[in-house]
Amino acid sequence: MTSAARPLPTISVVIPAHNEERLLPRCLRALLAQTDLPDEIIVVDNNCTDDSARVASEFPLVRVITEARPGVTYARTAGFDAARCDVIARIDADTVVRADWIAQIRADFADPALDGQGGGAAIAELSPGERFWFNWWYRGFRLWHERSIGVRPMLYEFNSALRRQAWLIARELVMLGDEEVSEDVDVTIALLRTGHTLRYEPRMRVRARLFRSVDREKLTRYYETDSKTLTRHGFGNRRRWVSAEQAR
Repeated sequence: MTSAARPLPTISVVIPAHNEERLLPRCLRALLAQTDLPDEIIVVDNNCTDDSARVASEFPLVRVITEARPGVTYARTAGFDAARCDVIARIDADTVVRADWIAQIRADFADPALDGQGGGAAIAELSPGERFWFNWWYRGFRLWHERSIGVRPMLYEFNSALRRQAWLIARELVMLGDEEVSEDVDVTIALLRTGHTLRYEPRMRVRARLFRSVDREKLTRYYETDSKTLTRHGFGNRRRWVSAEQAR
């Protein structure tokens, strides 16, 4: 069968949400304004105490599921397990996707050799209106982080996609518990360890609120969980591995 004759994959979009009623509508409006609509949108109500679940349920194509255990690792897993389509696309509740985001993913995953993909990102805090600015900052961060941990290409949680079948295989290696695991590093390593083909595609672009993670306390915690995640997998930059006791 030629590539032109291959059926295009169906796409589920998974969005973990904890008290995101203010930002979630903009995220969902962008998904529903796509040049090529997703087949389903799953919003995971992760112990919300606000109106996130009700707000999400009012949008077409959205299915709200509940994960009572607090933490993005639990919410992500619940969402991925609930996905029904060929490809699972993952964003955060404060992510705004470009109008051709779904079309880009659908076209890319028409290639049967591709199992997972990470995309490009503009800085939402510095991108007014419909602009996608400061992509260079994200590219610089991406290069630095991949070099630091020895894992590439990274699939970051605010803009990534993977085949559902790849998730079902890699799931056995994925860990839970936000205080001990770097979620996106963990999933990327699990996919690589199970022999899946990943790549970075900058045209798969979003606006992400990258600056809300840039403070000393959060960066210190991310550094520590990155190191614990590398150690538990026995993967990546050995200089970042910690003792077995620290990795528990």
